[in-house]
Amino acid sequence: MMRENHYVACTIMVKDNDGRYVFLVSEENDGYAFLATQIKPERTGLASVIDRLKEVASLKIENLELNELTNAVVNDNSIPLFVFLYEDKESTNPDALLLDETDLSWVHSENIISTLEQWKISGVPQFLLI
Repeated sequence: MMRENHYVACTIMVKDNDGRYVFLVSEENDGYAFLATQIKPERTGLASVIDRLKEVASLKIENLELNELTNAVVNDNSIPLFVFLYEDKESTNPDALLLDETDLSWVHSENIISTLEQWKISGVPQFLLI
């Protein structure tokens, strides 16, 4: 079991209408953040982020592929960051995947560079090379 108040984070990459990858992020006053959630009791980090994704997006879970698992440090806390690739030939508009009343949005990688710097991603984030 994970210690109390342990968090995990995630993002999803999908292709936009122009065929470019966009990332699911939360809009904040000073930029963007990856979607984060507390690890639920008796659950793994992966199960916790998938549960959280189901709360905010209408996804076919079988189309969700783990692309990368890396580590981020935010405010001196180590947080696993799950990066998923989502492909669904029936859905061409990423905004249609989001459920109503959410502060989440899709942004291109060049728009989340400051987020990556703030989150201090360990190693070279391979997901940005896609």
